[in-house]
Amino acid sequence: MYIYHISDIHYATDNSEGQKRLAAVVRSINAQAARPDCVVVTGDLVWKEHKEFYAPCFAMLNELCAPYFVITGNHDSSADLIEALKKHLPEHPRPEMKKYLQYTVDFGSVRLLALDTYRAGHGGGDFNREKEDWLVSRLEEMPSGQKAVILLHQFTLPTGSGFFDLHPGDWFVRFNNIVRKYRASTALVLCGHLHNSLHSEIAGVPVISGFSTNWAEPLLNSKKNLPERDVKRPTAYLIHKLEENRLTTYTVTVP
Repeated sequence: MYIYHISDIHYATDNSEGQKRLAAVVRSINAQAARPDCVVVTGDLVWKEHKEFYAPCFAMLNELCAPYFVITGNHDSSADLIEALKKHLPEHPRPEMKKYLQYTVDFGSVRLLALDTYRAGHGGGDFNREKEDWLVSRLEEMPSGQKAVILLHQFTLPTGSGFFDLHPGDWFVRFNNIVRKYRASTALVLCGHLHNSLHSEIAGVPVISGFSTNWAEPLLNSKKNLPERDVKRPTAYLIHKLEENRLTTYTVTVP
């Protein structure tokens, strides 16, 4: 199974460079010889909860040659993103919870579990007991041999970045403990938020953040103020190839 992974679009109509980069990523994905089974977008589709940007963002994403699945980031409002999906991507899985964009997609031996960690005004997000219970129940009901790929926005481990490590969520430990408990049936955790691709692990389960389609952040930036945009680096995306018990991740740069 090929899962293509993009993140942190931060669509804004006054950011023409970001729009060009997203369009180039979509063209690159569509041109790959290895056809994606799906594309995942790990949050922050728009900039600072501007819901009017969802329409042009989805218009560009709808050019993808494969089904794609989105989750909320800290710049997305759960309610606004759910409404935008109804309007601009009606075939997208509907939320299985009343207020949160959490859903399940089964691809035979692989199950996508999408989590909604949005918390208004807080970059560290939120993962309350209601959301947690949903995740555990979906992991518990998986048949033998099926593997989970969990999607969420925040990277729940230390990053080496002064800015991103400054406001961790108080739920990170609880989430990591769930992954640790269900490590035998969890193949992969995919995140965004960092505008870089970091690879780590929780009890042997790979945790990988995706590149932003808009701009990169300097690596290992120890400053604790606002992040610094690096628009000179080429944008990129990831291809995760899952076969039996093996994961291979490719990085594709887009000049």
